[in-house]
Amino acid sequence: MNVHARRPVVEDDAILRRETILEIIGQRHVGSQDELVKLLRQRGIRATQATLSRDLRSLGIGRVPTAEGPRYLLPGPSRDVIDTRRRQIELETFVQEVRIVQQMVLVRTPPGNAHGVGRAIDLLGWQEVAGTLAGDDTVLVIAATPAAARAFRARLETLVGRSFA
Repeated sequence: MNVHARRPVVEDDAILRRETILEIIGQRHVGSQDELVKLLRQRGIRATQATLSRDLRSLGIGRVPTAEGPRYLLPGPSRDVIDTRRRQIELETFVQEVRIVQQMVLVRTPPGNAHGVGRAIDLLGWQEVAGTLAGDDTVLVIAATPAAARAFRARLETLVGRSFA
């Protein structure tokens, strides 16, 4: 199943660009944004330096001095960075509505996106979540108590940067 097929083209481009940045920086010494722009272009990806600056900041990539000169370094193993960022994108992009029904939370997504959102919620490992069940456009999140359901919604709102009340 191709998860990218459901994303808008602009979102797909950003994800591909960021994954490629992680791959390049994880494999070789890159000392400047100019060099990174050229390496991306060799792979058919065009990006401005402003876009690269945002991507590098978003991915937690920093530039540090080394014996060979300045170098961009990953905050952790590239696969972990990609997985963490992908979960964040799933939640930010596809969570449309969050509604509490006693100790259950209904998380609405566009059609075809509930599975990815449910997996992202599961991988967060939050203690408020006893389990999830995903359909096509809805994730059912089971919490132990109504208070835990409210705490889950509050944490999710903080994570995605918007309110669902």
